[in-house]
Amino acid sequence: MSDRKPFQVLVIDDDKDILDLLEYNLEKEGFNVKVLSNSQDAIVVANDFLPDLIILDIMMPHPNGIELCRELRSIKRFAETYIFFLTAKSESYYQQAALDTGGDDFIEKVVGLRALTYKIKSVLKKRFIIRKGVLELRIGNMIINRKSSSVTKGGQEIVLSRPEFELLFFFAQNPHKTITMDNLLRNIWGSEIYMVDTSIDVYIQNLKAKLGLNLIHRTNDHRYRLETD
Repeated sequence: MSDRKPFQVLVIDDDKDILDLLEYNLEKEGFNVKVLSNSQDAIVVANDFLPDLIILDIMMPHPNGIELCRELRSIKRFAETYIFFLTAKSESYYQQAALDTGGDDFIEKVVGLRALTYKIKSVLKKRFIIRKGVLELRIGNMIINRKSSSVTKGGQEIVLSRPEFELLFFFAQNPHKTITMDNLLRNIWGSEIYMVDTSIDVYIQNLKAKLGLNLIHRTNDHRYRLETD
């Protein structure tokens, strides 16, 4: 039996139903969970609890989630702590603001509670990287720019569809890791059920053709791995 301390998750939201639901589901997954409805106490509680991951609602009374994320990121001990936003707001403005302020991912409440739980397990237990606030990734002479959703190789732009870009970005943040189809579907698209396995295969084949590189390898058991050297 492992004596490892459970990962700690702090949830800050002024919706009691959401707090109760997340507390129940995350504790069932083995996490040590603290919930907080008053964002004004968030910094004090975070300093005391020292969470491995923080979940913030955007639309809270002062300070709201964006303000709180900015303040947390200014504190050295929370500079690298995972911060996921869970919100009822779907507008792209809010998503971009959340990522620009230092958030790592943005999940909509209407479809995202199950997706959020899965992503938390992915980053804390399986050690996948999900940091959508990172502006730029590099693989050799290829530059992947998150903000503009653009890719250049040797200074030449490569046009990718949105699904192709999201796949490449996830692979680039998780090089040399063996990734299942389920990992890809649920960590990139969450609860969006329209994406199917065959689509992933097509997008990956498109990536190989467009990049002109055999970076992404498929294993015999239908898993994938990005090799950078």
